[in-house]
Amino acid sequence: MDPLGSVIVETGRCIFSFFFTSIATVIKLQHNTGRLRKEFEKLEDRKNGIEEDVRLAETEGKCATEQVKGWIRKVEEIEQEVQPMLEKADRLAVQGCGPCCNILPRYRLCRRMAKKQLEVQQLISSCCFDNVVTDKKSPVRAVKKQQGPSLAGQREAEEMIEKLMELLKGDENKRIAVWGMGGVGKTTLVRNLNNELESSSLMESIDIVIWITVSKDLDLKKVQSQIAKRLNLELDPNEVIEERAKMLLKRLMMKKFLLILDDVWEHIDLDIVGVPQTDDQANRKILLTTRSLDVCRALMTDEEIKLDVLKQEAAWNLFAQNAGDVVEVPSINPLARAVAKECGGLPLALKTVGKSMRNKRRIELWKHALHHLQHSDPHVKHIEDEVYRRLKLSYDSLPSKILQSCFLFCSLYPENYSIRTDELIQCWIADRLINEHQPLEDCFNDGIALIETLKDSCLLEQGDCAGTVKLHDVVRDVAIWISTKQGSEKPCASILFTNITKPLKQFSGFSELTVILLVGNPIIKIHDNLFAGLRKLRVLNLSQSHIVTLPPSLSQLQELRALLLRDCCYLEKLPSLGALRKLLVMDLSGTRLRELPNGTSKLKKLQELHLSRTHHLETIEAGTISGLQSLELLDMSFSAYKWDTRCNVDYGKASFNEILTLDRLSIVKLRLDKVDSVTLDSAWLMKLREFNIQISPGSCDSNHLATQHDEKRAILRGVDLMGIKGLNGLLDTASALDLVICGGISALSELSISHRLSSLESVKSLSISKCDCITSLISGDNISGTILPNLEHLSLNRLENLGAILGGMVPRKGCLKWLKTIEVVDCKKLRALISFALLQQVKNLEQIKVKNCSKMKYIIGGEVSAEMIPKLRVIELSDLPMLKTICSRLPAWPALEMIEVRNCPMLTKLPFATSNGVAATLKEIRGELQWWNRLIYSNDEIKSSLQQRFQPLKPLR
Repeated sequence: MDPLGSVIVETGRCIFSFFFTSIATVIKLQHNTGRLRKEFEKLEDRKNGIEEDVRLAETEGKCATEQVKGWIRKVEEIEQEVQPMLEKADRLAVQGCGPCCNILPRYRLCRRMAKKQLEVQQLISSCCFDNVVTDKKSPVRAVKKQQGPSLAGQREAEEMIEKLMELLKGDENKRIAVWGMGGVGKTTLVRNLNNELESSSLMESIDIVIWITVSKDLDLKKVQSQIAKRLNLELDPNEVIEERAKMLLKRLMMKKFLLILDDVWEHIDLDIVGVPQTDDQANRKILLTTRSLDVCRALMTDEEIKLDVLKQEAAWNLFAQNAGDVVEVPSINPLARAVAKECGGLPLALKTVGKSMRNKRRIELWKHALHHLQHSDPHVKHIEDEVYRRLKLSYDSLPSKILQSCFLFCSLYPENYSIRTDELIQCWIADRLINEHQPLEDCFNDGIALIETLKDSCLLEQGDCAGTVKLHDVVRDVAIWISTKQGSEKPCASILFTNITKPLKQFSGFSELTVILLVGNPIIKIHDNLFAGLRKLRVLNLSQSHIVTLPPSLSQLQELRALLLRDCCYLEKLPSLGALRKLLVMDLSGTRLRELPNGTSKLKKLQELHLSRTHHLETIEAGTISGLQSLELLDMSFSAYKWDTRCNVDYGKASFNEILTLDRLSIVKLRLDKVDSVTLDSAWLMKLREFNIQISPGSCDSNHLATQHDEKRAILRGVDLMGIKGLNGLLDTASALDLVICGGISALSELSISHRLSSLESVKSLSISKCDCITSLISGDNISGTILPNLEHLSLNRLENLGAILGGMVPRKGCLKWLKTIEVVDCKKLRALISFALLQQVKNLEQIKVKNCSKMKYIIGGEVSAEMIPKLRVIELSDLPMLKTICSRLPAWPALEMIEVRNCPMLTKLPFATSNGVAATLKEIRGELQWWNRLIYSNDEIKSSLQQRFQPLKPLR
C-alpha cells in the first residue's frame, strides 16, 4: 500500500478508535452513575432511618452511640463528595459525546464513581448496629423520693394516706385534691404518700409518678420544665409554650402516670401545659394540694379530701417531738401544754413554736411565750416568718379588698368564738362592706357568698353550731397581726374588749372608730357621755352584756347602721332613738324591755327589727310599726306582745293591721294568741318570702323547730283544731306545719275537711307532737281526694293513741307520693310503721327513723319488692323491744346505704335473701356487738358479705 494510503488507513483507524472509546466511556459513565446513585439512595435511606430512631430516643432522654455517631459522620463526609459527582455526571450527560467532547474528564469521573460506589456499599453493610442509642442520663425511676418529715406512727395521717391509696386504685383517670388551710400538713402528707408508692402494688399499673411544685406565682413554662426534667426530656427554653406542650404530650401519651401538683393556688390549664386528659382508658391520675376549694372546682376534681388540724393528743405529740424532753419536766409541762394548745392543732405552728422552745428550761421563758401567744403577738422572729407570713399568702390571694376587709373584721370577735352568720352579715352591711342600697335578700346572699369564699379559702371554718362560723386561733392571730401591720396605713377602725366589769366612761382618742364590739362582757353601767365624739361609729354590738340601760349620748351616733343588743337580759330601757336616722338593723331580742323606745317610728331606713323572746314587751305605740316603711324583716317570735286588733286600737297600741301596711316586708316571725281578730289572708302571706307564725294562746314557749331559709312555717300550739277559725289562709300557704298539743281531730285529714282546704298541697314538712287525739295521720273514711301530695318530711312524736299512719281506704293517687323522710318517736300503740297500703304510696322514701315505740313489731308490712322502695337509703331503729322484722327479705335493695340498730333485742334477722341481694350501695351496718352476734343468717355467704360492713356502736352512757 502506498504511503498515502497507509496514512489514510491509520488515520481512519485512530478516528474509529477515538469514537469507539468515547462511546464506551460515556456508556460506562452512565452505568457507574446509575449504580452509584442507586447505592447512594440506599445509604441515604439507612441514614434517615437511623437518624429518626435517634430523634425518637432523644425524646426519652437517650442519645446515639459513639459507633452510630461515627457512621453518620462518615456518611455526611461521603455525601459531600458523591453529590457533586452525580451533579457533574448529569451535566456531562446533557453535553453528549460529540467530536468535541473531552474524554479524559469523563474517564476520570467514571473511575472515581466506581471507587465511591465501593465506599458507599461498605457504609451500607456496616450499619447493622447492636445498639443505635444509649441512655444519655441515668434511667428514669418510677418514683422519686421526696425529702420531708416522716409521718410513720401518726395514726390519723396513716389513715389519710390509706384513704388516698384506695382512691388511686383502678385503671380509670382520676383527679383528687387534698385541700386545707396553710400549714396544716398537705405537702407533708402527699410527700409521704409519694414515698410509700415505691413499694406499693399501685405501681403495677403506673409507669411513673411525677412531682411538680407549682407555688403561688404560676409559671406554666416552669411547670413544663419540671415535668420534662422528670421524664429526662430536653425542652428548648426559648421555644414557645405550645411547641413545648406538643413534645410533652407526645411523651406522656406513652405513659401511665400519676401527676402530683403541690401547692396550687389557681386554675392550671393542663391542655396548654401538655398533659393528656382525653383517653379514659389510659390510667392517668392527678393529685393536687391546695388551700382553696375553688381551685378544686376549677380543675374539676373527682374527690376533695379536706385535711383538718390535729386532734389534741396528736398535736401534743408533734409539739413535744420538736420541743424536746424539757416538756416532761413537771414544772414546765403544764406551761408547755398551754403553749401547744395556743397553736390550735396546726402542724406548722406546733413545729415552729416547738423548735423555738426546744430544751429551754427556765419557767420564765415558757411564761413569756405563752403570754405573747395568748395576745396574738409573735414572740420570736421564726413565728412571724415561718407561720404568719406563710398564712398571710391566703389573705393576699383573696380576689378583692372587700373580702380581705371581711376577713379582718372577723378577728374582732374573741378567740374560739362562734359568730352568728346573720349577725356577721349585718355588721358587714353596716360597715359598708356590703352594698346597703339593695333588698335585704340580696344583701344576705352577698354575705353568704363572701362567707363561703372565705371558708373555701380556709380562712373561715364552720362554727360550733349551725348558722355560725369562726376563725382558727392561729388564723385569727394572723388577722390581728395583719391589722396591726396596716395600722400605720389607715386610722384604727375598730376596738374589742373582753371581760370588762367596771363602768365604761369614755373612748377618748378614738374619734375615728367605726366598729365597737363588746360582746359577752359583764358590763353593768355605761357613762352618760361614753358615745360623745364617736360620730363615725357604724356598728355598736353590746350583745350578751349586763347593761340595764344606755345613756342619752347614744343619740349622737348619727352614722350608726347597726345597734345589736341581743340577749342583754337585764336591759329594761333605752333612750329615744329618733336621731339614729341611718339605722338599718336593730336587734333587741332577749331583752327585758317593756316598751319599744321613743322615736322608733322615725327610723325610716330600718330594714331589720328583731324582738324575739321579748317576754316582757307590753307596749308598742300606735303608728310605730307602720312608720317603718323600709322594714323588710320583723322578728317577734315568742314575744309577749299581743296583736289583738280591737283591744290595741282602744289602748293606743300598734295593731296587726300596721304590719299589713309594710310594702317591703318579706320576712315575718311572730306569735299570735288567736287569729279571729287578725287578718291572715292568703294574698298577704303569699307575698312574704318567709314566715314563722305561731298560734299559741297564752304561751311564749320557744321550744319548736327553727325556720329554714325561705320557709313558710305555721305552728299551732294548744289549739282546738276543729273549733278554731281563721286558719284557712295560713294553712293554704304554709310549707311547714307543726302541730303541738292540739286537739279536736283524730286524723289530719279532718283538718282539711273542717276548714274546707283542698289538700294541704303547700305543706312539704309536717311535725305532729303530743296530740293525744290523733289516731291516724290520714283516714280514708273522711276524704275523697288527695291529701298532702307534696309532703317530703314527716315527724310524729309522742302520739299516745296513734295506731296507724293510714287508716281505712285511702285514695291511691297523690297521697304522700313525694315523702322522703319519716321519723317516729314515742308512739306507744303503733305496731307497724308502713303498712302495705302506705307502701304503695311512698316510692320516693329515702330515710326511716323509728325510736322508742314499745309495741312496734315490723317496719314495713306485706310482701315487699325492690320496685316498691327504689330510693330507700337509710334505716335507723332504736329502742324497739318488740320489733321482730324490718320487712320481708328482698332479693335486692336498689339504694340502701346504711342500717343502724340499737336496743332491738328481738330483731334476729336482716332482710337480705341472698348474698347477691346485699346492696352494692350498702356502706355500713351499725349495731351493738351483742346484738350482732345473735343474728341468724340464711347462709354463710350472706353472713360474710354483711360482716365486712359491720361497725359496732359504743354503748350509750
